Amino acid sequence: MPPLRAFSSFFTRERTRWPYWLPVALAAGIVAYFTLSFEPPLWVLLITPVLTLAAWLLRNLSWPATIILFVLSIAALGFSAAQLETLLDARPMLGGDTGAVPISGRVAMTDIMPDGLRLTLTHPHIGNLPASATPERVRLKFNELTLDDAPPTGAQVSLYGQLEGPSEPVAPFAANFRRQAYFKHLGGIGWSYGKITVDDPAPMVASWSEKLSLTLECARKTLARHVYERLSGDVAAMTAARLNGEQTAISPAAINAMRGAGLAHLLSTSGFHVTIMALLIYFPLRMLLALSPWLALRYPIKKWAAMAAIFSALGYTFLVGSQAATLRSMFMTGLAMLAIASDRRATPLRLVMLSAAICMLFAPDAVMGPSFQMSFAAVFCLIAAYPEILSGDRIGMTDYLPKGLRSFAAHTGGVARASAIATAATTPFALYHFQTFNLYGLIANMLAIPITSFWVMPSILAAYLTAPFGCDAFFIDVAGVGVALTLRVAKTVAAWPHAIVYFPAMPGIALIAIVLGGLWLCLWREHWRYAGLVPILIGMLYPLYTPSPDFYVAPDGKVWAARLDDGRLAVSNAKREKFAVQQWQQLSGNTEIIDAAGLPPDNPQIHCDDEGCAYRRGKHLLAMPLLDAAALEDCDHADIVIAPVMIKDCAAKQVIDAQALAEHGAYAIYFDGTKARIDFTRDERGARPWSVGWESGEWKREAELIHSDPK
Repeated sequence: MPPLRAFSSFFTRERTRWPYWLPVALAAGIVAYFTLSFEPPLWVLLITPVLTLAAWLLRNLSWPATIILFVLSIAALGFSAAQLETLLDARPMLGGDTGAVPISGRVAMTDIMPDGLRLTLTHPHIGNLPASATPERVRLKFNELTLDDAPPTGAQVSLYGQLEGPSEPVAPFAANFRRQAYFKHLGGIGWSYGKITVDDPAPMVASWSEKLSLTLECARKTLARHVYERLSGDVAAMTAARLNGEQTAISPAAINAMRGAGLAHLLSTSGFHVTIMALLIYFPLRMLLALSPWLALRYPIKKWAAMAAIFSALGYTFLVGSQAATLRSMFMTGLAMLAIASDRRATPLRLVMLSAAICMLFAPDAVMGPSFQMSFAAVFCLIAAYPEILSGDRIGMTDYLPKGLRSFAAHTGGVARASAIATAATTPFALYHFQTFNLYGLIANMLAIPITSFWVMPSILAAYLTAPFGCDAFFIDVAGVGVALTLRVAKTVAAWPHAIVYFPAMPGIALIAIVLGGLWLCLWREHWRYAGLVPILIGMLYPLYTPSPDFYVAPDGKVWAARLDDGRLAVSNAKREKFAVQQWQQLSGNTEIIDAAGLPPDNPQIHCDDEGCAYRRGKHLLAMPLLDAAALEDCDHADIVIAPVMIKDCAAKQVIDAQALAEHGAYAIYFDGTKARIDFTRDERGARPWSVGWESGEWKREAELIHSDPK
């Protein structure tokens, strides 16, 4: 059979599966918008209705054309949703450092840190910065302060602090934290060492949404106080995270242990916890109502329990924060319980695809984050694999066990298979975003998830119910014991040899190939679905054909990292830009970091003195001068000159000076024999509303405006 006819035959027989691809088209449109290097014009919003109208007009003339146009209209809908979200979330963002200035604003959120506090202020006033250039939210850290020192939620405060814009990507393929901050309306981050003055403890609040936000924040802070009165250390921080969604107080050691054991999803409030919270309301409430024959025989108690579960999931999501994973679980749980309440059957795969579409339309930017991707990947693959793998013991190995152990073995085997599938589904995204693979994650999850499901979360629910009456102390203590046991499992597993396997950064095209292959494998039912294994294999082999940068340059040009022949990264000043250095180390596969200035003078690749450093890679010579005079001298013999100052009339082949850095951001340089490839961040990321200097470039003069005389 010709390939085209075979494809048409398979495609026609799979027509019941066609609707499952519509959320994929929606996601494709969103990804297309965020990968553009320019902001599209507003008339692009008209493409969706035009394509939809064309599909409707051709519905009786050509069904292939109708299908293609309809799918394109769905993709255009995703593109338009992302564009509209960007327009609606447009807020000023700082692009440079303000220096020490007076800052005032309303306390919207208080985060407990391992070494202090972090306040989020809304409607701030920053020095003499004009209102048109002032962010809606800023975040400041205060060292050595405790929760008792925090000002009341909603209070108007003033202080002296230093702010800067959210971080740009430190490499062309690195995470874009500035874009993430844009959609959170967070326009500046910084720190303060001064005293916080409460100007007004309870100012008027006009917006109902802000009133709700402040009310929820007060509840979070109250729950945190209850936890820290009973528990301490990382156990208190992790227990509080289960109650209010704030994980900033967890120490780096505990975070590394949980990540090393593959239990990082238990640190943040994930969809897993939302589902458990709903089920802990649905089943016990239905059982309690069923104890009364008068109620059970006269009223729809199942529907009552389902509606209560919906409100439980909704309330928990609002309380712990609407992250992508919690939104996914809230929508899935809500739709499932709504189906129960309306006497409808909820198809699991249809449920997960519908909830994905709702989440993407509700928050398109979440599609680009690891929370959305890993959460939906795990649930989607578990549902898709259930008929084939998870529905029972197909091999029949439990038949050889004693009868008393068969049920336990079958349950354990099911949990192991489910954990293995979830791990396989989330591994590509973990490699793309974090460059890590947890070798013993399956074992750790089999131990920790039951503790969380049957011990910690029921205690958390009981703490919620009893907290208004001041009787939650016992349940907080019980939850703390379960959290301590989970942390012990994490530390034990993370200490095993090779608990974390590090990989270099995965290119986006490899992830796209893996995702499309996985969707092809899971969404179809005919034998042609196994063709999806080919792009999955090609994508997972990315380390064989993806080069790593040989040289990194930070956005300000004052810090750089050079790859040595032995694989180590030699860094110019690791103490100055710890964030950038840590990102480079992670993107390079957790390679060892050394101080370039500490290398011996006879090192064949890097030589440093008081005037700067020189780096030789093959036939290429890079000069990194610190002084203007040294830069002029290096221009005569170096191929590439990199300096945080302005350089004029330089004879080098490539000059990366202050002006180039201001225009292009961070750099990544690749050497291949006699060729050199230079990539820079703003060339790949483009000029977008979250970019530094978007449209006007006024950020370069912000410091002058802030410190200038208002007259």
